Amino acid sequence: MRRRKNNSRCKPLPPSKRLRLEAQRVLKERVQDIADKKGIKMRFCNLKECESHIHTLESPCANTRMEIGWPPGVPFVHPHDLPNKAKIGFLEAYEPGWTATHDMELSLIEPGHASQHSANCNLESIAITSDIWPPLVSL
Repeated sequence: MRRRKNNSRCKPLPPSKRLRLEAQRVLKERVQDIADKKGIKMRFCNLKECESHIHTLESPCANTRMEIGWPPGVPFVHPHDLPNKAKIGFLEAYEPGWTATHDMELSLIEPGHASQHSANCNLESIAITSDIWPPLVSL
C-alpha cells in the first residue's frame, strides 16, 4: 500500500497571501487595462506619504486616482503594499461580485479560472490515491 505524499505545495495558502495574490491579479487584469485605455502612466505613492495626503484635493496622485476610479480612502500604492483592509476595499471596487464576506477559498478562484496551485494539488492527489485502491473484483 502506498502512502500519500505530504506535499507542502498542496497546503492551502494563508488568507493574507491569497488576498495579496488576488489583489495583484486584479491590478494586472483590470486596473492596468483601464489605465492603458486612458493613456495613464501609473506612478504609485509611498504608503506613509499617501496616507497623509490622500484626503487633500491637491495630492500628487489625486488626478490619477480619479481618472482610473481608484476606491476612495484606499492609498494609491501598489496592492502588494496595501494593508489587508485596504486590499479588500481595492478588490471590492475593481472585482465585480467580490466581497470580503465570501469564503476566502471560493471567492479567490473564479469558476473556469482555477489557479495553478489548485490544479497541481488535484492532479497529484488523484495520481497518488488511485494507486492505493485494489482493482474491482467481480464474483
